[in-house]
Amino acid sequence: MSILLSAALAAAMSGQDYSTQRVAPRGGYSQSCTEAYTNRGRLYADCRDVRGRIRGTSIELARCGNEEINNDNGLLVCGRFRGDYEDSRPGRPDGGWGPGNGGPGNGGPGWGGPGWGGGNGGWGRSSIVVYENSNFRGASREFTSEDRNLGRTPFNDRISSMRVQGRWEVCTDAEFRGRCRIVEGDIRNLGGGFNDSISSLRPVEGGWRPGR
Repeated sequence: MSILLSAALAAAMSGQDYSTQRVAPRGGYSQSCTEAYTNRGRLYADCRDVRGRIRGTSIELARCGNEEINNDNGLLVCGRFRGDYEDSRPGRPDGGWGPGNGGPGNGGPGWGGPGWGGGNGGWGRSSIVVYENSNFRGASREFTSEDRNLGRTPFNDRISSMRVQGRWEVCTDAEFRGRCRIVEGDIRNLGGGFNDSISSLRPVEGGWRPGR
């Protein structure tokens, strides 16, 4: 029997309202998953599958009881209960889920090059995957809608490379203020004063900037 209690059970025993907790419970999944947090009784994480791809996944903590939570091919599981891939759900409450099928591991040769755009802007779905380090390394997260203040995420002033589908505007300050720039395609190494300086981002159409 596992000695690990899920965060939901621990919260219930302590009389806390777990729906307001955001601290991820411990478990074997932490060895191959990143960006884990909880929201409204559900654990969210970006987990690596057997092919090395990062998948956005979540699981309902109340279903786990005292079972340890693990990563099974990019999917959060506990005992016989299996979670969900976030690319099959409406989306994570933080506005983004892991790179999933559009993220690292599916690119292969031709994933763009250095500079401000590598040519993937023709894809149908508008999204941006940001990375903590250059050359698409380190922690990552996908956004499919605007984020006016990255200070509420771990990526404020910590973005060094990105993969862009469509066109996005990135700004050095929250609320799309400061210096802004339109980006597209793959950017292996942010320059021009934008490395580790981005605090807000949003999709744009045709490269024009919506009114502020």
